[in-house]
Amino acid sequence: MNSTRQMILTLVIVAVVCAIILSFVYAFTAPRIKETKKNLSLEGLKQVINAQEFEDIIPDTLWQALDSTGAVVGIVFRVFPRGYGGPIPITVGLGLDGKITGIKIASAAEGLKETPGLGVKTTEPEFTGQFIGKCGNDVLLKKDGGTIDGITAATISSRAVCNGIKQGIDLYSKYLGPTYDKKKIFPTASSFCTVIKDTLWYALSDTDTLGIVFIGTTFGYADTIKFIVGLDKNRMITGVDIICMNETAGIGDQIKNQDFLNKFKKGIPEVITGATISSQALIDGVKKGIKRFKEYLK
Repeated sequence: MNSTRQMILTLVIVAVVCAIILSFVYAFTAPRIKETKKNLSLEGLKQVINAQEFEDIIPDTLWQALDSTGAVVGIVFRVFPRGYGGPIPITVGLGLDGKITGIKIASAAEGLKETPGLGVKTTEPEFTGQFIGKCGNDVLLKKDGGTIDGITAATISSRAVCNGIKQGIDLYSKYLGPTYDKKKIFPTASSFCTVIKDTLWYALSDTDTLGIVFIGTTFGYADTIKFIVGLDKNRMITGVDIICMNETAGIGDQIKNQDFLNKFKKGIPEVITGATISSQALIDGVKKGIKRFKEYLK
């Protein structure tokens, strides 16, 4: 009886000691495992777009791709269309112009279950390379109205990849947002630091702050005018550009002419004859933006 109790007590002690050891091991290795998975995921994303950092939009599904200055260069998304053998894991990079920058289809070791020698050929560069630079309906199979050559005897897998990528583009391209070149507005800056997301940036040269770049909106003759402005520390305008507008063709849209926009670098210009409302709206919008953001130049 005593020997039985002693055996049970010994087993309990051993179990407790093992549990304590395992908890310490887990506490020590868990952060490393998490970091390793993060690095592997990061490297996987870098394979489909030229970017340095990625910000989650939808965890494990959609990322915003950023360059070394923090500027958005595109997005990366993952889709899992149903193939012949099961879901096909696909990672896709999309540039700001909406064109595919790269795709990566998981290997058999990474979860692909397509038929060896047939559907698995969707992972080969001869097939995946066709998608680079394509957008919209171009990514469909030729027999479906697109530009992609399917794999012989693997139509189901080929079509699944094309349809999955097309659906991903349709679903996620809205996250690309409008494009604008801050370097064009503030040419002497080497990088830009976000102050207010999608609205205001510091213009930097190494670690020196040269000024600011901001986005503004104003209502023109027909619709909202969205513009971008650079302002140096002396409150001199370094550049103005139109991001988007819907002013009357040949009249109000004269505000996008570079000759008019360049006049802002020398001061506030006169309105454009024949486009008074549109040009005055832009002038007022720029002045309002300067008044709003000038405190960031202190």
